Amino acid sequence: MIRLISTAILSLLFFISPGQSRFTTKDSLNAVCDKVMQTLVDGKYSAAIQMLKGRSVMDATVVDNIDKTLNEQIANILPYYGRIMGYELVDEKFLKNTVTRRRYILQFEYYFLSFDFVLYNNSKGWSVSHFYYKDETKELF
Repeated sequence: MIRLISTAILSLLFFISPGQSRFTTKDSLNAVCDKVMQTLVDGKYSAAIQMLKGRSVMDATVVDNIDKTLNEQIANILPYYGRIMGYELVDEKFLKNTVTRRRYILQFEYYFLSFDFVLYNNSKGWSVSHFYYKDETKELF
């Protein structure tokens, strides 16, 4: 009985391990990227960025810093960019079945921001390895 309980506890610890990806398919992680973007459109900036926790190899403090920075920057750009109109997936590049970059445009009334999600497959599952946003156009074309 003790052996069964120890095995159950050990199994549970492996299941909730922070380094383990909860995604086994790229499609499930693609859906998370789409949900992050839709949550940004809905004006829930912190909720969107916090979705990266547990789905990314980025440390929680890095995600929190991105969250803080994005909230500050959005507040500053909204008067100039206008209200958020929507988002669009504009590019997706693959490196075999190992790395994918998904580029989205967050569309405002007068301008846009580009958001990149870099996804990595460690052969056990997919996770977000990098996340960037910027307002530059040179990499878009």
